[in-house]
Amino acid sequence: MNQYKRLLGNTFIFAIGTFSSKILVILMLRFYTGMMTQDEMGVADLIIKTTSILYPVVSLSIGQAVIRYGLERKYYKRSVFTIALVTVLCGFIIALPFHPLLNLIHYNTSAGVTGSLLEYQWIIYLYVLTSCTQNVCSQFIRALGHVRLYAIDGIFRTFVTIMLNILYLKVFRWNILGYVFSIICSDALSTVCLFIIAGLWKYVKLKRLDTHLWRGMLAYSLPLVPDAILVYIIGFSDQVFLASMQDTAVSAIYSIAYRVPTLIALVASIFVDAWQISMVNNNTKEEQITFFSNVGNTYSSIVFIIASGGVMCAKLAMTVLAVPSYYIGWTFIPILAVGAGFNCLSSFQKSVYLLEKKTVASFLSTAFSAVINIGLNALLIPRMGGTGAALATLISYVALFLYRAIDSRRFMPVRWKVPRLTLTVILLAVQSVLMLLEPPLWLVWQIALFGAVAALNSREMLLSVKKLLHRA
Repeated sequence: MNQYKRLLGNTFIFAIGTFSSKILVILMLRFYTGMMTQDEMGVADLIIKTTSILYPVVSLSIGQAVIRYGLERKYYKRSVFTIALVTVLCGFIIALPFHPLLNLIHYNTSAGVTGSLLEYQWIIYLYVLTSCTQNVCSQFIRALGHVRLYAIDGIFRTFVTIMLNILYLKVFRWNILGYVFSIICSDALSTVCLFIIAGLWKYVKLKRLDTHLWRGMLAYSLPLVPDAILVYIIGFSDQVFLASMQDTAVSAIYSIAYRVPTLIALVASIFVDAWQISMVNNNTKEEQITFFSNVGNTYSSIVFIIASGGVMCAKLAMTVLAVPSYYIGWTFIPILAVGAGFNCLSSFQKSVYLLEKKTVASFLSTAFSAVINIGLNALLIPRMGGTGAALATLISYVALFLYRAIDSRRFMPVRWKVPRLTLTVILLAVQSVLMLLEPPLWLVWQIALFGAVAALNSREMLLSVKKLLHRA
């Protein structure tokens, strides 16, 4: 199959599964914010984000190695899957004695109550184990080519999570524990179903593990552990600084506002899922550069058009997604939406490192961005609150994209269309400032600037469609 058609087909399948599931989760935000107080939402989000940081440590990011090595025909699929499961189990056992470290993560409620995540240690560890196992299974079925099953599994997990959320929050009133436990149950059920439907039990062979392959997979995945931690820190440090320097109520409002830019990142996750399969091919170096450049420029057009729409719809989004007490959070969205756009582009540039198995270089780029993010959070949040956190996130993502765009040219010189990108960013900056200042006829300005961004970037998408049709 033509590589462009293959990418488009896989993206379409992943889009069905991911959009349907993630949209349902986002639409449930109004239910969550109505059932839990702002402080409870803040603590629940703190647990989720902490687990996200622990996940790559416990799993050693082996899920990334599963998709990369599982796609190469020279490796036995059975060995790849078994090694991944054994790695997760070993990592979990080693992590158990370190639970007192959770006491280092403190939070302050709006009522002046102080606590730490050590109170939730058992549910955090259970969440980590189920999340790591489910990720290995889902990555492996992608490597096997079961993209439809991968998409259906995403919908299934979301449906189970929502049903259990309604049961645990509305009926049982478990609040924080119910919110997190519903995710744990959905991950566990997903793992069981994948084992049965895809016959994953056939790929488990504990005898005579391929130690050479294991070393290769760990050499690939280990640099991605600090890389993944730093990625989460960039998004997570905002909430930690806000929860400690402000309070959990402010952190909760910021967290809900962050869900809107998450829709933009959703485009990245859908594309990257499909891209990781398509980028491993037998092209020559020049063909690969052309492929990356064509796809990258089209991708940037889509991302920035969506980011512009996010800026324009900031107020509407907070009205629809949350109860009125969260409405002030719309002021964070314009800045976060532009930042999310750059985050998407940096994710695309990261694929160059992953293709060439240069995961150390990927880690160094993320470390550069994380240092900027943490420093700016410490500097700006005491002075500007949530707006300072949003600015720190934006600047760190811009720095990450620029670093990777320059550094990755050593391996794959992606030919970005710089004039179009520059003009698009200027338009987005003007649009964001006008949204926050709310001048007379602000909505007219927003529609006009959104139209300008769309018109500037639509040509790139039309050219890609023509190329696809020509190759068909």
